Amino acid sequence: MVELKSIESLNLVDLCFLCAKNTTSLLFLDIETEGLSKEKNDITLIGVYTQGKYLPFIKGLNLERSLSLLKVSPIWVTFGGERFDLPFIKKRFPEVSMPVVHLDLYLASKLVGLNGGLKKIEKAIGIARETEGMNGYDAVKLWRRWVEAKDKKALRKLILYNKEDVVNLKKVFDYVVSKLAEQRKEGQKGGEIDEVRPSAVF
Repeated sequence: MVELKSIESLNLVDLCFLCAKNTTSLLFLDIETEGLSKEKNDITLIGVYTQGKYLPFIKGLNLERSLSLLKVSPIWVTFGGERFDLPFIKKRFPEVSMPVVHLDLYLASKLVGLNGGLKKIEKAIGIARETEGMNGYDAVKLWRRWVEAKDKKALRKLILYNKEDVVNLKKVFDYVVSKLAEQRKEGQKGGEIDEVRPSAVF
């Protein structure tokens, strides 16, 4: 079992391997919001992908149910979450403790030469999307259509957009870990990584 001190001392490469060794504890997470300010804008959707299953939690419908997962998942994987997702979640749900381990794939991807946003990286490694061409501002507009006109088609498209964000996080994570493993096999060596157990943390 890994202690908090040993986790804090890990470099980013070994943090990736720690996550790879604890796949059943991983919570891939992406949020949609009303805008970019955590002070003025609320979370509209929290999408998570864990153990092969995508779950959307939507404001006004079931957003609070996300707490059951957020509170017990010791490892969160995001893309740019350090500056966006986590601050919004802290603001919206102050009762939720931040995870013991947070892997930000925006930073981890750079270890294997992948730079830029999630969609740019997806294209670079051959991941396709149904929602090709959509961006975060489109997600904001879809949410407004749902709120103002109860446009179910807009809500379904927003959920699909978020689902692709979250599911593709897993694909990017797998790619990064495989490339790091190749690098390590060629001579870069890290420390031994043990398991992270939720019961030992919360």
